[in-house]
Amino acid sequence: MHFELLKLLADGKFHSGEKLAATLKVSRTAIWKMIPKIQELGLELHSIKGKGYKLVEPLNLLNEESIRKNIAEGSQDKFSHIEIFQNIDSTSSYVMSILQNSQLKLTGNKVFVCLAEQQSAGKGRRGRPWVSPYGCNLYLTIAREFNTGVSELEGLSLVVALAVVRVLTRNQVQELGIKWPNDVLWQGKKLAGILLEISGDPTGLAQVLIGLGLNIDANLKVMADVDQAWVDIKTISGSAPDRNELTAELLTEITTIIDEFERKGFTAFKTEWENFDALRHQEVELKTHSNQPAGIIGKVMGVNEQGALILQTEKGVETFHGGELSPRLLKERNQ
Repeated sequence: MHFELLKLLADGKFHSGEKLAATLKVSRTAIWKMIPKIQELGLELHSIKGKGYKLVEPLNLLNEESIRKNIAEGSQDKFSHIEIFQNIDSTSSYVMSILQNSQLKLTGNKVFVCLAEQQSAGKGRRGRPWVSPYGCNLYLTIAREFNTGVSELEGLSLVVALAVVRVLTRNQVQELGIKWPNDVLWQGKKLAGILLEISGDPTGLAQVLIGLGLNIDANLKVMADVDQAWVDIKTISGSAPDRNELTAELLTEITTIIDEFERKGFTAFKTEWENFDALRHQEVELKTHSNQPAGIIGKVMGVNEQGALILQTEKGVETFHGGELSPRLLKERNQ
């Protein structure tokens, strides 16, 4: 019920307890008891006697009807479901669970989309938590089947990052870069992260979950726990875009680019991706599961036709299919 109250308060204007109670058909005492639950979401409220309650910052809440309305006309039939949660542990965990329990059927290149206003256990790369303040950023998971087999999906995270960059560039967010394989950066700070979970046949049918976290108008108090440099669209541009319109544009671009990727592979995007390679020709440290805790030091030489990383190391030119990159100079400055 407190989420219904939050929808009424989302405009950032004062609402009297009497009118809120009448609208929700509850007592004023019930309204008063809901206020702490809203504050527990990390949202700040003003309460003034005689005026009522007001959010310090208005919220632009997600809405399925608005998202569907703004999806490009040629892409609207791609989406079987768009499900929005107020709060969930993780959009990817939820989609994985219904997929494993056979509650989700993906056929005919249809996609299933799950979004959340807040995640309590959002997932980043290598098991890190993805901090998810309520109602201000974007947390979504797209589920889709591919007939190409797991082995042909290596460059998928790269093209999804490219789709995000395309959309943000159209929305006047400049100076973007992509850190292999899946982070979108602005002036070296993390703006968005992509996490893929792939299962299925190496050469046949594969199920892919594409998780995207994008900082739009982050809650500074909640994001204080993030242990790396980050940025949001509002800081870059001076204002935050409409979340529903941006979501629709991202869904349109991502589904379009993965359709093309399935037909053509990463080769069709290699040149465009390299234009946004944030670490090209830089000395980096690559950490993989096989070489922990020591990392591999080398210079980024780009990516190959499958999207694998090419490094110039002390052993020569080597190719890597997974891992996490860190700029070497930045790492040394932080020591």
